[in-house]
Amino acid sequence: MRFVQRAAPAGAPEASLPPKAYPAWFAALLRARGICSEAEARAFLSPSLAGLHDPFLMPDMAKAADLLREAVRRRDLVLVWGDYDADGVCSAAILLETLQELGALAKFHLPDRRREGYGLNADGVRKAAEAGVKLLVTVDCGISSVQEAALAKSLGMTVIITDHHELPETLPEADAILNPLLGGYPFPRLCGAGVALKIAQALQGLPGVEKRLDLAAIATVADIVPLQGENRIIVAEGLKRIASSPRPGLQALVRAAGLTPPITAMDLAFRLGPRLNAAGRLEGAAQAVTLLTRAQEPVAGQMAAKLDDLNAARQKQEMALVTAAQEQLARDFSPERDRVLVVAGEGWNPGLIGLAAGRLCKQYTLPAIVLSVREDGTAVGSCRSIPGVHIFALLSRCADLLVRFGGHAQAAGLTVEISALPALKSRLNGILLEETDPSVFVPSAEYDLERQAGSWTEQDLRLLDQLEPTGCGNPPPVFLQPGAGLVSGRRVGSEGAHWKLRLRDADGFEVDGIAFNLGPDSERIGPRFDALYVPVRNTFGGRTRIEARIEAVSPLDPN
Repeated sequence: MRFVQRAAPAGAPEASLPPKAYPAWFAALLRARGICSEAEARAFLSPSLAGLHDPFLMPDMAKAADLLREAVRRRDLVLVWGDYDADGVCSAAILLETLQELGALAKFHLPDRRREGYGLNADGVRKAAEAGVKLLVTVDCGISSVQEAALAKSLGMTVIITDHHELPETLPEADAILNPLLGGYPFPRLCGAGVALKIAQALQGLPGVEKRLDLAAIATVADIVPLQGENRIIVAEGLKRIASSPRPGLQALVRAAGLTPPITAMDLAFRLGPRLNAAGRLEGAAQAVTLLTRAQEPVAGQMAAKLDDLNAARQKQEMALVTAAQEQLARDFSPERDRVLVVAGEGWNPGLIGLAAGRLCKQYTLPAIVLSVREDGTAVGSCRSIPGVHIFALLSRCADLLVRFGGHAQAAGLTVEISALPALKSRLNGILLEETDPSVFVPSAEYDLERQAGSWTEQDLRLLDQLEPTGCGNPPPVFLQPGAGLVSGRRVGSEGAHWKLRLRDADGFEVDGIAFNLGPDSERIGPRFDALYVPVRNTFGGRTRIEARIEAVSPLDPN
């Protein structure tokens, strides 16, 4: 595995942090996250709602707000149409709650993943018109729904599209389109719930935002958008509110996930987000919206427990699907020929193929496309990619082979005719083999700085604490310890999965460490190694020590 030092974002200006404002090592961490001035550092390290942009800087926001207010005044029936993932659930909950609080006659619809698929669909639009819907508002979807939006308009509906996904060549002919990628909005990387929150801000000001930060924070982390700019504010402020949220459903979900305050961004990513996602993956996502917006105890506890059970079932089914995909790759994959993984199976749960693609992508260090074959001769697929391969741009070059597609740089979805799969795989491989730097396919791990593992102080860790919340776009800082010496080590945990060790840094200081999931590899590591690590506090018996959580290890020649 290659160890690669994290660099400042492309185009970042030269650092201008005052020499004494922060220690040099901390200023370097800020620069690697694109923070290059003292003003930027203050805003980044102390995020507050005052840093949110004016919602009316988003093109069509004024028009959308007027249409929504007019629908409230006229008592028109409004339908909020969302997506079935955690972002879609939270987006729908935010907008539905905002509109109902204003007095709107509003309901919501989240499509069934198996029967309807992602985004607007013609049958659903016709049913909405038959039910008397006058205003159709999408959240977290719709930017590619050109035909469906036109159908809604032809049936007499006003259409507002709110989305955050990449822009297609042709936009829907809607009455208003809200997407932070349009028109130079100051922060283009909001998730769907972030866009919904900006609508709440436009309609109700900061009080409307404050009521719904808990939901927007969950969605922002779960949808893996960068924790910078407005997203950082949303998550930092939202985390403060989740523990005391007045929503019985959210409190029940926190308990079902086994969480106790303080809630962290990692909790949102790995505990709350997956439980909300499980509803749409295995059953219907509508129950998650109901839990977050209307459920009262004791029903809220029962609904949260069901989502917990669904998440456990999801984990089991996901592993079975990954195993089937791995068996297919064992037969069909060629390291010399293939630069993209393409696997397909009948009966594979469409709600789990994205998770399977993520696992395969990480295992092989290749873009992965996992498809569920349908009876109509098509397959619906999910894509996950690696740094250096923009999967949406890649699919765009294969648009003639696809029924539909959409997504981001690192994740996308598509529908394709089964008969077109060989041509699709061949074209993707050809592009990647001819135009992509081979080094992007080599497993690597990033680190921020080289620093001796025994040099950390409590004051240093308090500075690191200020970087929270960490995640996409603001990763937890990782440090390189070159030439560490192994003092002692033993395998711990179930079946020796982890490695408990004591290392000696280059300055001769000894530090305790834990390397999760490296137990089976510990015997081949040898007496000297380079290590990527995170300094962490370990409190036991009333005493706190600074230890090293080992992220990756590269053995060195003992000679």
